[in-house]
Amino acid sequence: MERSKHQFATSGSSSSSRGGSIGRIKCNYGRDAVVRSVKNGPNVGLKFHGCPLWPDTDCGFFKWIGGVRDEVDDLRFQLFEKETTIAELEMHKQMLEDKVKRVQLKKENLEEDL
Repeated sequence: MERSKHQFATSGSSSSSRGGSIGRIKCNYGRDAVVRSVKNGPNVGLKFHGCPLWPDTDCGFFKWIGGVRDEVDDLRFQLFEKETTIAELEMHKQMLEDKVKRVQLKKENLEEDL
């Protein structure tokens, strides 16, 4: 089950800042993300990276922390990217096949005219 920022907010969960910044993970504003912990709701105790400017302002950055969850999210994204690439290549292949058919038909018509 995917969890998004919106689902997090509608679950009635809240969070508070937990410690310092994370050097390698950046929010959508380019600032170091902070680690927060869910305080209530079905995800109580789970940790996530969030925008350091929340709650005053928020860029919408949200990422769960938790080995397997992160790996699953990363793998789902990689799968989505691969499926998108495959679909684009299939469309390009079909376009090229259609072009070859048009060129062959044009060639046949020119040969008939000779």
